[in-house]
Amino acid sequence: MENKEKQVISRKRVTDHGEVLTARREVEAMLDLVKQETERIESRFLEPACGNGNFLIAILERKLSVIERKLARQEKHLKKAEKRPGWKAPLYEPDSLLALSSIYGIDILQDSIDAAKERLLTYFTESYQRIVEKEIPQEVFAAAKFILDKNILLGDAINPQKDVTVPGVPGLDQIIFTEWSRIGNDFKRREFRYSTMYLDGSETAGASAASDDLFAGDKSAAHDVFKTDTGNEIMKPTPVRDFPLTHYTKISMKGEL
Repeated sequence: MENKEKQVISRKRVTDHGEVLTARREVEAMLDLVKQETERIESRFLEPACGNGNFLIAILERKLSVIERKLARQEKHLKKAEKRPGWKAPLYEPDSLLALSSIYGIDILQDSIDAAKERLLTYFTESYQRIVEKEIPQEVFAAAKFILDKNILLGDAINPQKDVTVPGVPGLDQIIFTEWSRIGNDFKRREFRYSTMYLDGSETAGASAASDDLFAGDKSAAHDVFKTDTGNEIMKPTPVRDFPLTHYTKISMKGEL
């Protein structure tokens, strides 16, 4: 990481957008409060004002370090003949992509989004080459870039579209996030509208549930209602789009099908 941190890019950005970047020391201290979750590669994190990615890069570092330690433990039990060049690749690749797919960010400034994605992709690539000890395959690089394009988004995480003050920036009811899950070497992708994601696991409360659902429009289209074993009703958001299982090396090729 940089030796000298820059927390303010310009006074104008502070005045216009309240942009002050969080210092590395504070980032690490806050992540330590949820240390166990930062070391679960599938545990999802969303930074709703991600800036150029100070929190996101620190989370990715922690997750990839977990995978690196896992491989180191496995290596101790391998025979010399099994430690052929590139043996780590089929183990590291799906794990590292799952870690990357669990990281989400929103920001109202396009240059911040671009910088965050570039930092994450560069760190992901450099980590692959250091840990796996080979050049990153084009299909893995493309998958990582595709995931970041779906997870790090321009948008206003506070206001619906009608109240957004920055021209061209989607409101929270226009932001579409991708949920990634892994089954073996395949990835499942589902898209959800950001404004309904808070419903996940929420208990229904009669009329109050409808009044709280400010941006869903037709409530039946925004979520499904299920009953738990105890008889309580809970809400589950309905996906905007649902994609078939895809091998991790083909994520970018089949992503829009």
